[in-house]
Amino acid sequence: MGIGRIATFLSSLSPGSESAALAASDEVSADSARMTEQSGGARDRRQPQDSNQTGDITQQLQTMIAAVRQLNDNAVQQGAAIAVSSAGAQLKNAVTGLGHLLAAVDAQVLAGAAHTQIKQANDVVDAVEAGIAGTQAATEQLLRQMPAQQAQYAQETSQRFQAEMRQALDRVRGSLAPFQR
Repeated sequence: MGIGRIATFLSSLSPGSESAALAASDEVSADSARMTEQSGGARDRRQPQDSNQTGDITQQLQTMIAAVRQLNDNAVQQGAAIAVSSAGAQLKNAVTGLGHLLAAVDAQVLAGAAHTQIKQANDVVDAVEAGIAGTQAATEQLLRQMPAQQAQYAQETSQRFQAEMRQALDRVRGSLAPFQR
């Protein structure tokens, strides 16, 4: 179900394919929303479907975590240019997709089965936060070397990107909160 959409998302991660990544991320988000609707209405029939749903969600989480990890590595390599590169947009979309996926699952059903994935999600969010902080420092250095008008535009772009990433990371942290004990 959602694994095909995530695979599409992962295949769109080549440089210059920002629009494909955006579309795939939207599909992942829509799939997560459908999962939320299904889990809300199927509480009584959940027993036989729990193991299948848990396995599917666990696989989806693992795939999204791997995608965020890879995109974060690519984004860190971009350094100060992340705010204007497709790598930055793809990373933001993947983090948002991970947040949507986590928000769509029932923490009580998934907590035990996906303990490893939840820990990995926490770790990857920490890595993204560290990478964002590192690129912010690189951006500040670069801004000092630019002409004033160009530096102002670059600073505004960077600040907007930083704010959007922090917002996406906060959403993921909020989605991870029910899994924490």
